[in-house]
Amino acid sequence: MEKIKRQTMEILSAEWVIPVATPVIGDGSVVVDRGRIIAVGKRADILCKYQGIEERRCDSVLMPGLVNGHMHLELSHVRDITPPPAENAFTDWISELITIRQNDTVTRSQVVVAFTSILLDQYASGVALVADIGNEFFSELSGQVSDGWPEVLRLVECLGPNRQAILTAKEKISNLSDRYPVCVHAPYSTGPDLFVYSKQRCRRLGHLFSVHAAESSAEIEFLRFGTGCFRNFLEKRKSWDGTFSFAEEGFAGTVFYFDHLGILDEKTLLVHAVHVSEQELSLVAKRGAHICLCPGSNMFLGVGKAPIEKMIKAGILPALGTDSPASNVTIDLWREMKLLAAEHPRVAHESILAMATLGGAQALNRWKDYGSITQGRRSQIIQVSSPALKRCTDISQVVRQLVTGGRPNEISWISTIN
Repeated sequence: MEKIKRQTMEILSAEWVIPVATPVIGDGSVVVDRGRIIAVGKRADILCKYQGIEERRCDSVLMPGLVNGHMHLELSHVRDITPPPAENAFTDWISELITIRQNDTVTRSQVVVAFTSILLDQYASGVALVADIGNEFFSELSGQVSDGWPEVLRLVECLGPNRQAILTAKEKISNLSDRYPVCVHAPYSTGPDLFVYSKQRCRRLGHLFSVHAAESSAEIEFLRFGTGCFRNFLEKRKSWDGTFSFAEEGFAGTVFYFDHLGILDEKTLLVHAVHVSEQELSLVAKRGAHICLCPGSNMFLGVGKAPIEKMIKAGILPALGTDSPASNVTIDLWREMKLLAAEHPRVAHESILAMATLGGAQALNRWKDYGSITQGRRSQIIQVSSPALKRCTDISQVVRQLVTGGRPNEISWISTIN
């Protein structure tokens, strides 16, 4: 038995090992065996404890694969939408996206080619796991791990702004296999009944429940008074039939509304969360819910900046996501980190790096596999190098370069012995 173990075990060593969940290790090593991490520590200690095990020297930095907490892969081919001129024109952008999709002449195979290209690039950039939201079914996105692709967690998204749409969505959900997770779009596009129905299914099956939340300030007006651009948008599309009762009850924020519906728990993921108060963040933390930030998309749409300092103060480690080409100039998690650091200079670079790794793994309930170099996790480890990283002389310089330097020149996956 010992002989088999020695044949499958390997030591990976580098100048810097970044476990994320624990402090950075200078001159560190990671022990892997059959796709899992066995140990991590100082190289001298590891070599002493695991004598006779083959060691592989790696370049510059070893760190866990990134986690992209929010994508819309079926929109990978949509690249001609212009940013709205002002935040209150958020519904104009939605209208343009709907028009493009309704008049889309792109074939299914072309859509597959488009999202395949993005997934291949995600993997090449060091992304190990992706949460993808979509309305259509693609067997290519059924969750299996393919060679050269990140693992894709695909959620089927439903909308229901009126009674008939809710009935149609419920029928669609009832016909789904239990292995398909479902979610709803947003509080301005989905009536409360469908929110509760979908979340109950997720709880029964143990699935993640993702929802766009507090992305635009107009959403708060809609929840508080039932007025504003979202009301006008629904009326224009003949989708306003009294399904939403906000004007009678009134909610001071999206999180308060979600808590009223009883959908906040440890498997609820709130995407964007730009317009949330300190009281709402305390409630998110109390319920154990998670947040995914999309700074590139927020900048493109002009909806504002999420209050990240307050999230961290509340004990929340957000995930990071890229959204889609329909609302972002590029699908690059390294750019998202760089934007976040520029927008929030008081946030520690270590926290931002953790958002792109451990925060995403926790938000997607996959922290036992991804997000950190920790004993028992999958050996989804990337080797990262660049001239700038090689010039770094201490831990703070290394982490700052990873977060603010953009996508590194060299990123490669460490293939371990199976």
